[in-house]
Amino acid sequence: MKEVLKVMKFDFLTAKPLALRAYILLCAVCCALSLFFSPIISSYIFFAAMIFVIPLQSVADKCGFNKLYGILPVNRKNITRARFLYIFLVHFIAELLAGTVAIFSYFFKLYRILPNQEGTAVQFIKNSFYDTKLVFFVAMAFFAFFGLMFSYMEMMGQIFGRENEMKIIVITLGALGALIILISQLFNRGIIPAINLPRIPESLGGRALVALAVNVIMLGICMLFGEITAGRLAKREL
Repeated sequence: MKEVLKVMKFDFLTAKPLALRAYILLCAVCCALSLFFSPIISSYIFFAAMIFVIPLQSVADKCGFNKLYGILPVNRKNITRARFLYIFLVHFIAELLAGTVAIFSYFFKLYRILPNQEGTAVQFIKNSFYDTKLVFFVAMAFFAFFGLMFSYMEMMGQIFGRENEMKIIVITLGALGALIILISQLFNRGIIPAINLPRIPESLGGRALVALAVNVIMLGICMLFGEITAGRLAKREL
């Protein structure tokens, strides 16, 4: 575990010079807009989180980190595992930040100092401060989507090569589109019964359990992708 943590720290230090200032700026903008206009804007912090993931491979290629990884006294599998846990941690921190900003938005309700309180725009803004279900749903959806997307692309990129990422995206989108069409046809013909998705709990405790479940599932997926990738790369090295 110590090796994994060290490599995760190395990934952070790799992305930090390119990402930290932009990350802080984007988070500050999201925070300000969320406090004044809508708590749902806090979820846009997940878009800032990708800044700490995207530069990793380009910097590694430019600086020749692949050779460095080869001589480090670290298990090669732990280097791969660390990258996937790093991706989870980056989005987990974004989730915590988004949740904190949303809570402060609900608490302060700074829309009340905006001019023309009786106007349509301000009334629309006011309503957004009371739609807690939508804010919770968007935050969980962004967390799951970005975490799954980056961990999946990391797995496919390491296994099949970064130069094939565009092919991977096209094939993946094509497969997902075909699957959605197939499932829709099966639903329409009654072959597959309709599935009622669970509703978002009203209570704070219920939402906390949902958030915990989503986080545990995402952590498990990242670890699974990490193990698959580590296993495939280990076979390749042999």
